[in-house]
Amino acid sequence: MSLLVAVAAALLVLWMQRRSGVDRLADMRADHRPDAKLVDPDEIFHLDMTLQNMGRHYILFAQLEERLHRAFTVRDPDIPAWEVRSGETKISFSTWLPPRRQVRFRVPVSISARGVYCLAPLKFSIGDFLGLRERSRLSGKFRAVVVAPKEAEDQGFADVLGGFLGDVSVRRFIHEDPALFTGFREYTGREPMKQISWYQSAKGQGLMVKILDHTAEPQVSVLVNADTRAKERGPLLEKCYSMARTICRVLEERGIAYDFAVNAELASSAAGTDNTVGEGLGANHFAAVLGCLGQATYVRAASGDEFLAEFLVPAGARGHILITPSDDFAASRVLERLRELSGGTLLVLQADRSV
Repeated sequence: MSLLVAVAAALLVLWMQRRSGVDRLADMRADHRPDAKLVDPDEIFHLDMTLQNMGRHYILFAQLEERLHRAFTVRDPDIPAWEVRSGETKISFSTWLPPRRQVRFRVPVSISARGVYCLAPLKFSIGDFLGLRERSRLSGKFRAVVVAPKEAEDQGFADVLGGFLGDVSVRRFIHEDPALFTGFREYTGREPMKQISWYQSAKGQGLMVKILDHTAEPQVSVLVNADTRAKERGPLLEKCYSMARTICRVLEERGIAYDFAVNAELASSAAGTDNTVGEGLGANHFAAVLGCLGQATYVRAASGDEFLAEFLVPAGARGHILITPSDDFAASRVLERLRELSGGTLLVLQADRSV
């Protein structure tokens, strides 16, 4: 009797070994992605890893293996993670899968330093019932997360910024913008000739003048320069990026429309963010700015003067805030020309100088 049981057990093991063949790796699908494309430093987000059995047979052993950049910190002590020689963090999960089923693992992580972090290819494996053979494959889908800069630690420029924004608002009231008007009224003789609308006057109602809008909100351009010869280039640029974040956050809170540009090459990312952000306000606009700052490298995109030259247009009531690492525009004629076109509403902030 015991012999029959042993034979039956052996046949069962052989059958299961055959049914759990590693040739079914083609039936497996694996993927991983962060649940957020843009995060703040030390903000907890999740890596979602999925493994799916597309076939008609049971997979008795399957494994997912993720290698994370050394900047990642796993925020759950119960997650099976350990450091490997390269300084990376290795995460591994084992499971079994019925036919046409999917398993999902969520790993809470965080990153302290600003930048773009790409996920390494995800490795997934299956093995046979006896553990004698194992086959693996890589899922090479590109995934990345952008970490925005921190808020500026030195808030000493807040008063200077507040005074500057007040000057921009006053200038909008004093210097009327002919492009902003709410209607027309009869000419009284006290209005300047440039305010007459000849098109409306030609309709036979006499001389008509534009009613200019004095209540329109001021507008600001935030410019970050990465062209510098300062010795402490890296730390100063990091401070510039943090200052830019704080300034844009203040503009958002005050409801002042602004556009943004950074004179730096951007690291590659899945989002493909440009180094300029058009004028706007709101959460999506601010997120676009943070994405740009998070991807900004230490490599300049153009010379400082070439960067500023793109903004040499009659500014009307627009103010400009230039953030630069050091005294990089001491002899710049382009900067002086920009100051003239801005009517003096140009604020230069240096990262190496306490305000």
